[in-house]
Amino acid sequence: MANNNSDLIYWLAWLSHPKIGPTRFALLRRHFSTLAEAWQADSQKLLQAGLDSETVAALSNHRHQIDPAKLWTRLNELKISVVALFDEAYPKLLKEIADPPPLLFYKGSAAAWQNQCLAIVGSRRPTGYGLRVTSELGKDLAVAGLTIVSGLAYGIDTAAHQAALEIKTPTIAVLASGLDIIYPAANRNLADKIMADGGALLSEFTPGRPPLKQNFPYRNRIIAGLARGTLVTEATLDSGALITAKLALEYNRDVFAVPGSIFSDPSQGTNELLKLGARLVTKSSDILDYFGLDQTSHRPRISLNDAQEKFLEIFTREPKNLNDLIVESTLPVASFMAQLTEFELAGWVKETSPNFYARAY
Repeated sequence: MANNNSDLIYWLAWLSHPKIGPTRFALLRRHFSTLAEAWQADSQKLLQAGLDSETVAALSNHRHQIDPAKLWTRLNELKISVVALFDEAYPKLLKEIADPPPLLFYKGSAAAWQNQCLAIVGSRRPTGYGLRVTSELGKDLAVAGLTIVSGLAYGIDTAAHQAALEIKTPTIAVLASGLDIIYPAANRNLADKIMADGGALLSEFTPGRPPLKQNFPYRNRIIAGLARGTLVTEATLDSGALITAKLALEYNRDVFAVPGSIFSDPSQGTNELLKLGARLVTKSSDILDYFGLDQTSHRPRISLNDAQEKFLEIFTREPKNLNDLIVESTLPVASFMAQLTEFELAGWVKETSPNFYARAY
């Protein structure tokens, strides 16, 4: 069919109906020369295109109630951009899946998905272990140049986005609703920060579409399809994160999993993935080395003298209490605090919780 921007108004109009997904949309594209022509077609022609009678009946009412031009105007009013499957800017890896979304709606920067992407997903109710693992690995992977993709959900998704934002790298949130509906609403500030910091909010759903339960598997396929690999940091056996991981495998992408306690329900999903052949991850280099990426090339650097090297050595990846660190350093308190501030600003040391510090790299 002809591909032109004027016809995108009708792409939007067709896709605004819940019954028109990638498969039925492909039938329309194959049968009609333009989607505008399809919009004007009678029921018999839609049946000839391969649509079932129930769908045709539903679409008949829909086409009488919808003004395609007004839908497009509404999109502009909401400051939502759109990229079509035939566009050069459409995510290249996503084009490779069996059912790529015909249109992707986004807010923020389209440049966010031009880089290599890694999905990080997991439980909505993680343990402290899961949150810490996600934060640590997420920052290491983002600082090494990977764009973190997740679903803006509570728990692991939120921690993954925050990890990227903490080191000021773009991150992509894929929504299971229209982009005018941020779900969960508590993550609205996080969504705003993602857009402000060079990332993007992404969805295949038209504005006004609520986050219905059936939308989430579709959302998960986009997360898996965008990314070179998917990392599951903590997940129960019934977690939606496992759906994302299985989709990644279907798309011939890499799946990584972090092991956890055999007594922890939120680790049962990741442990199961490992039994099924997912690549075990205990440190960021397990992924970066596999991808052939330099894990230090994007890290903040400071020139260290011998005294500073010695100071850095007292910090480990396991958080230590501030008082214990001061004693171990043998420095006067004022000197220690000045050095600590310098190392925090340089990105080598971080406060993991009040008065507990750990090495960032």
